[in-house]
Amino acid sequence: MPASGLEAIAPFAGVCGSQEAQRAGFSVAEASRRLRRLAFVKQQLALLAAKHLSSTPEWEVKSALALHAWYDAEHASGLRARILELREPEGRLDEVADARLAEVLEEAQASGCGDTLELLTAIYGVLRPALLLAMQRYQRETNPLADQPTCRLLKLILVEEREAIAWGEQALCVLQKSSKGSELSEHWAAHLRAYLAAAGGIDGAAEPQRASLPPRRAEQPFIPEVLPRRAPRFRGLFDTSTPADTIYLDDSRPIQERNLALLFKRLREMDVPEVIAGILAQTPEKPWPYYAEMLRQMWDEARHSLIGQAAFEAHGVEWTRLPINVSFSWKLAKFCTPLERHVLLYAIEQSLMPARRGKRYEWELARASGDALSTMFHDYDWADEVLHASIGRNLLRPEFEGGLEELRRTADRLWEKVAQGLEREPMPQDSPPPDWWQRFAESVLGRPVPPVSETDVKDWRPLSA
Repeated sequence: MPASGLEAIAPFAGVCGSQEAQRAGFSVAEASRRLRRLAFVKQQLALLAAKHLSSTPEWEVKSALALHAWYDAEHASGLRARILELREPEGRLDEVADARLAEVLEEAQASGCGDTLELLTAIYGVLRPALLLAMQRYQRETNPLADQPTCRLLKLILVEEREAIAWGEQALCVLQKSSKGSELSEHWAAHLRAYLAAAGGIDGAAEPQRASLPPRRAEQPFIPEVLPRRAPRFRGLFDTSTPADTIYLDDSRPIQERNLALLFKRLREMDVPEVIAGILAQTPEKPWPYYAEMLRQMWDEARHSLIGQAAFEAHGVEWTRLPINVSFSWKLAKFCTPLERHVLLYAIEQSLMPARRGKRYEWELARASGDALSTMFHDYDWADEVLHASIGRNLLRPEFEGGLEELRRTADRLWEKVAQGLEREPMPQDSPPPDWWQRFAESVLGRPVPPVSETDVKDWRPLSA
């Protein structure tokens, strides 16, 4: 082929055209400055979601907060890695990128506890759209050839950022359906935008607008509410009679009923991301990898709960009418420190590893039931829990000089501490009729199942995960 014919091949490996390659973009110092701000906002968004997840009552919003917090953690970790490639010392990664920008995030954090409209307005109505614009501006202004690793990273991040914003905009439309809701949302958005303008925007590229700001809501230190809340459509939040944990282990009962109990265990797992969110909310000043690992587990556990939801919907079950209790997350938030909660969570993860009654057993049970969807779900659940046991072991081992054996002894003592706490301050009474499981299982399976006797649930220690 004549040399001139090669000109038809896209230049610069297809990264950009000739004109773009000649654009005088950012210096390394300016690229680093902007990326540090983006990473800071991503980290704070992830922790903001964790600090509000437990007190947010809507099931659908809890799920999305968990997912988007994990997205933000992944994005922040990628940005931090890129910043180090731009000659930044590692010690600067955890510095506050800009005091004014930190104020914006503090104001957003002060969205009313349990006020989902304010929270979503802050996250999806103000911060994420501004973050999207900042990343798009970065792409337009940097040199796409010299700074190609950053441009590639932002291109991948933007896919998930747009996905999160689309979810948030739809959720806000639902919550703003009344004129009062719309007015309250816009008022809070205007408050936050004023602080954002004072910071020069997410990336600090705009001239800071230092006109008088509305009074700060975040003048006092933020205290997260870690006791779990659920929307009014849910009942049986403090049910302690739930026999599912023993029914799926009972070889004498019908295999389809045992599979149903296993799926209920999955559905009920929303209390685990509530526990993890509380740990994150009350554990400051850890290295960033600690938060990134825990945020991954928080989303995984929420996803396991959604697996249960999907499975019940496949069976035609109105799952919101089941007693999806919060007893696990309530007890740990009430009576344990964040570190103690983490120890108990790890102890549960470890208890699910042995093949005899652990995650492999659950997968084999689902397979034996003939339920293909449950089998697939529990195959992935098993893989996730192996990862979670590793996360817990790696994060907790430095806290205990005696290693894993000391961790186990500590967990045993903590269960006693929780039991003593319940003697002093019992959980609220909110239990369904004692025969609810039998009636539910028969309605789904279309045939009688054995009654659940008191001995089936005697001495049952309610575990999750």
